[in-house]
Amino acid sequence: MVPVPLIDFLLPPRCGGCRRIGSWLCEPCRGRITRLEEPLCRRCGVQLESARKECGCRARLRALTRLRSATAYEGPVELAIQRFKYQGWRRLAEPLALLMAERAVVEGLAARWTVAVPLHPSRLRERGFNQAELLAAELRKRLALGRPPGELVRTRPTPAQVGHDRRWRLANVTGAFAWRGADLGGEPILIVDDVATTGATLDACATALRAAGSGPVIGVSVARVTV
Repeated sequence: MVPVPLIDFLLPPRCGGCRRIGSWLCEPCRGRITRLEEPLCRRCGVQLESARKECGCRARLRALTRLRSATAYEGPVELAIQRFKYQGWRRLAEPLALLMAERAVVEGLAARWTVAVPLHPSRLRERGFNQAELLAAELRKRLALGRPPGELVRTRPTPAQVGHDRRWRLANVTGAFAWRGADLGGEPILIVDDVATTGATLDACATALRAAGSGPVIGVSVARVTV
C-alpha cells in the first residue's frame, strides 16, 4: 500500500479545476482538457488549419529547436495553473507535470537535462516559489532527467508578458537570461515553463543556453495560449 502523506489527511487534495475534494486534478476535469492535436507546426507546436500551412515562427524563434505544449490554456487547466501559480497550490505541480510528461513521450522529446524558466530574485521573493522549477523537478523524476552543472538566471526584472503583442514580448525578454556554470558540452536540454504564448521567453532562455554551449534546446509547457 502506498503511504498517504499526513498533509493529505489534514488538508485533503482538492481539484485545481473544479475544487472537488479527492484528487489534485479529478478525472472529470482531465476529461474536459483540450489537448493540442495535429496538424501542429513542426517547430513551434501551434495548431494549424492544415498541414501545408506555415506559421512563420522561424523568423522569431531563432534559438529554440522545438516547442511543445500539452494542452490549450483554457478550461480546467487554465484554472489549475492560476491556482498553482498565484494561489500557492504547489501540489498541482505533479498532475500538471504529468500532462507534460505524457506529451513529451508521445512526441519523442529526448534530452539529458532539464531546466526551468527562472524568475528574477525580486519576483521569487514576492511569490515564494518558482512554479516552472516545481514543474521541472516533477518532470525530472518522471522522465529520469538530470540537472545541468550550473544555473540559468534572469539577469533583470521583466514586466509580465500577459496582454502584450508579439513584438513587445520579444523585446521584453531579449537578453534577460544568462547561464552561470560550466560549458554545456553540446548536450540537448528541455526548458520548462507553465504557459507558452508566442514562445519569446523560452526562445530567450534557449539563446542563453546555446551561448553556453548546449545542443538543441526544446521548450515544453503545460499549456499554450491558442488565440
